[in-house]
Amino acid sequence: MWSAILIIAAVIATLIAYTAYGHHRHLAASTGTSIDPASRPNTALLIIDFQEDFTTASAKQAYPPAAMESTLTAINALVETANENGTPVISVRQKFDGWYINLLVRLLNEGRGGASSDGLNLDARIDGDIDHDIVKSRADAFHEEKLDRILAQHGVGNLIVVGLDGEYCVNATITGALNRGYDVSFSDATTLTLNSANWQKVKSRLIAAGAKDGISLNHKPTKSDRAKENEPA
Repeated sequence: MWSAILIIAAVIATLIAYTAYGHHRHLAASTGTSIDPASRPNTALLIIDFQEDFTTASAKQAYPPAAMESTLTAINALVETANENGTPVISVRQKFDGWYINLLVRLLNEGRGGASSDGLNLDARIDGDIDHDIVKSRADAFHEEKLDRILAQHGVGNLIVVGLDGEYCVNATITGALNRGYDVSFSDATTLTLNSANWQKVKSRLIAAGAKDGISLNHKPTKSDRAKENEPA
């Protein structure tokens, strides 16, 4: 009897330790080869995890509707300007990898972000052209080598990071970018978080590490704008 109890206790302890390790591993920011900012003057807009699974109002841990609406409006304004400027817009979507983490996601988080979920697509309310789409399995998008390749292809050294959740995947991705030498900007207006107090602490750490609190994506005149300027008064 006691041997059975000890075996069960050992199994439970192992599962707890493995779960804690997996959680830490998922959230850990990556390191990588440092870029040369002087040779990469361009900007890209990264939209993190703005997927149906995480933006639906019916989720158990849904974002407040007013915050969702204002954040969506702010992100769409950036997407519109980026499309007009020729600035690459990159959507990054979460899909958990591995049977154990997918089991935990089903048990604890309504299956959101799970491999078999129907809500992995980018929220359809994002209005504009997406130039690249990346699926990630961990919090930091830079764990996916495809992101490095796309940014190098476009000569990008400046990143604007928006999306959710500020405390987790946005935080990890910004940290991964800073670890590589990118110039990174973010803002409250374009970041969703379920815990505003923790987000303020995260913000302070990111700013201390070199990220910029405030986004500037200048509007460049389009053909339509120039035609209007030339119209007679």
